[in-house]
Amino acid sequence: MFKTVIFILFIFNVLACEPITKTANKGSNQQAAPFTCLSSQSKCQINAEYGHFIIQFSGQAEQGRIKTELPFKIKVRFVGKNENYQLKNVVSHLEGKSMYMGEIPVFFQTDKELKNVLIAETLLASCSEDVMAWLLWLQFEISVDGETKRQSGFINFDSQRL
Repeated sequence: MFKTVIFILFIFNVLACEPITKTANKGSNQQAAPFTCLSSQSKCQINAEYGHFIIQFSGQAEQGRIKTELPFKIKVRFVGKNENYQLKNVVSHLEGKSMYMGEIPVFFQTDKELKNVLIAETLLASCSEDVMAWLLWLQFEISVDGETKRQSGFINFDSQRL
């Protein structure tokens, strides 16, 4: 009998929960923020041998900074020196610059609508500092005349604690 009561309470508890994405957007009629270069970014463009990469953010930005503990997106757009060059993959991670908090992996996915664009969704942990500097490390994999070439770069940006 006791196990049955626990099981029923567990089921009610699970059914009462909503996914985090719905809860975070509840009461908000705003559309998703457009991608932009943050004013706290060290650079918006990384120049490389085979073209350049434009790095932009979307999400809850305050005073040019990403807010911690809220999901945000990162967009990488590749503009190749040759139109046949294609961005295949981005291997990336975030790490705290002002306070090392480990490496946070960032997983990019191909944008189905745009060529040479990859987008990732992630979030940052909050720490004791109101403003924290972060490093976004990026390794780009590009198809150049049938061969995979790698280019690397990083940018700095700031986060604002909630």
